[in-house]
Amino acid sequence: MAATSLAVGCDRPGAIALPDAAGIDATVPIDSGVPTFSDSAIANTSLSLDRVVPSHGPFVGGNQVILRGTGFTDDAQVTIGGRAVQPADHQLIDSRRLAVIVPAGDVGPADVEVQVGDETVVLEDGYVYDALYVDPSRGSIAGGTFVTITGSGTTFATGDSVVFGRMPCTNVTVVSETRITCRTPASSAGEVDVTVLRAADGHMDTAEDAFEYYDTSDPLNGGLGGGTISGSLNVTVVDWLSDAPLEGAFVIVGQDLDTPHQGLTNALGQITFSGPDLVGPLTVHVAKDCYQRTSVVAFDASDVTVFLRMWDPLTLPERCRADGEPPPPTGGRGRNLSFVEGDLIWRGPNEYGPNPWANIPEPREGWERVAYVYTTVREIGLANPDPAGGGAHQRVIEVLPDDGTQHLGYPYRILAYPRGMAVYALAGLQERRTGGRFIPYVMGVARSVLAGPGDTVSGVDIVMDIPLDHYVDVDLGVLPASTPVGPNRFRVQAFLDLGGEGLIRRQVGAQDFDTLRRYDAARDFRFVSQPALSGTIADGRYRITAGWFTGDADGEPFTYAVVNGVTAVDETVPMPDFLGVPMAVAPSVGQSLPADRILRWRAEGGPAPDLYWLLIFSEDGNLAWEMFVPGSVTEAPMPDLSTIPELFDVPDGAIYWQVRAASIPGFDFDELSYAQLSDRYWSHSARNTFIVQR
Repeated sequence: MAATSLAVGCDRPGAIALPDAAGIDATVPIDSGVPTFSDSAIANTSLSLDRVVPSHGPFVGGNQVILRGTGFTDDAQVTIGGRAVQPADHQLIDSRRLAVIVPAGDVGPADVEVQVGDETVVLEDGYVYDALYVDPSRGSIAGGTFVTITGSGTTFATGDSVVFGRMPCTNVTVVSETRITCRTPASSAGEVDVTVLRAADGHMDTAEDAFEYYDTSDPLNGGLGGGTISGSLNVTVVDWLSDAPLEGAFVIVGQDLDTPHQGLTNALGQITFSGPDLVGPLTVHVAKDCYQRTSVVAFDASDVTVFLRMWDPLTLPERCRADGEPPPPTGGRGRNLSFVEGDLIWRGPNEYGPNPWANIPEPREGWERVAYVYTTVREIGLANPDPAGGGAHQRVIEVLPDDGTQHLGYPYRILAYPRGMAVYALAGLQERRTGGRFIPYVMGVARSVLAGPGDTVSGVDIVMDIPLDHYVDVDLGVLPASTPVGPNRFRVQAFLDLGGEGLIRRQVGAQDFDTLRRYDAARDFRFVSQPALSGTIADGRYRITAGWFTGDADGEPFTYAVVNGVTAVDETVPMPDFLGVPMAVAPSVGQSLPADRILRWRAEGGPAPDLYWLLIFSEDGNLAWEMFVPGSVTEAPMPDLSTIPELFDVPDGAIYWQVRAASIPGFDFDELSYAQLSDRYWSHSARNTFIVQR
């Protein structure tokens, strides 16, 4: 494939994205993972594009690729498949290499275009969008990793099989026509193709090199791996923000400060301990001045990779500042939004014009027929921009605009994030007053909408033919023990999951039709005005989240469970048992750290979690210590390392000690990956925070 030069007129993939806690906010840059070399004196400075590495990836986008060519600059703008890469998602490595984050795209080959100033080059079919997206995309050679495969335009059905490389996946479950789950087979290290084989006709959907097996800890996301400890332990320490190795980090095995198994990492951020006494389970502590500390407790894995986060630059002690001043804020290129527009279509006698809203009752006095248009959200908790922003027209009434245009239906225009999505509308009756009550009667969904940054996607018509006349009941079952301060309030949510296009969360103003809150769980939680899973949403599945929270703001302590793939419309969905709420044992709330410096907690009721994740914040809000503990263990040492040169103990004063419990399908603590700290992989969670003293 040759690049053609044209004249033109006048959650970092794989980054360790820790969920925000106690006000910590991390800005994650693109990381090329490739060293930078200065240009040679004989470099070709004209713009060219030779190849894209890797040359393919999932249709959902979000993965990083590196463009190779010549003449790249900081002002380069890349377009893939006709959709621009966000300006902020470009990172110049050097004039021959440009790293970008791929936008969502249509399955199949796509042209790649680079523009620098008045010059443009195009690499025809330079990138291929795969029909499958595998999540997570890497796992241990031992197999057993729980993966979700999301397809675009697929028709997964019961009996279909999944193959990783040449080996079949186990525990295959077809969730919907576009989603299938399984557990990976064992394999040697390296990348393998992932194939879904259709039982009905033998058709194969394949994503090349879509899953990577590793034989140490996760090379991209860190954690544990490498098999059991047998006389040798390798520890690697990495800067969380830059992914650079951290030289001079102190590592110790166990709490005995006289142990021979302690030392500082080398220039590669690595240190190896060996001896016949090194057998699992072991505990390792890692510390470096000006960084948060990390402990991995009771593990049996020969390779450990931990990420340390530097303290907030605004609160860094003088000793941690190179020039005595906090670093200046960094600038960067911005991000652009998109518009989506089309008509709301009601079927009726007018084939080439708008029809009346016959599937909505006649409004009584003080009410009117109204529709609202939205896009799906990528994940619950990730808000979309205001669809009515930027002069958009999100609220639609049964009156055509006097714009001199012939419409098939009732026009809308909304602001959206640029990505692959579905666009949906809710129509019903609303009171004619500010914030008036809205009653939904019907909805419509337009699928497979793709928008690039700055694009206006037109012609996205939505047929309003899905009646909202069904229900879903949710039964919470047996609850764990409460604590003196909570939980005391239930929140249950039922969202429609459309696979790679995101989730439908139906809200109009302050009304949330997919969220119920109550102070008791004696009876089922009933969601009304639900659609049947047919027609344009036949492959949709409900994601139900049920939680027991504290107070009106859904605060701590809390415990919740998630069930995916629900199709039980007009039925009762039983929720699994909740995890027990963590409660402090030593130190108890308000007390000082115990003399043995071991944190202890308990949880009454419910199943044991897979993981305890402890976050300890000092009084200034900095993350002081992070601990990973297997779910069968309810204590963790917090040694005083102040006798080690250049290390200090946790500052005096209040300490905020947070205990997070999680159940993660397919989880093995000795193969922990930082990627698994994202709650999108969790089926259960519980959390509590205690204020203690140092």
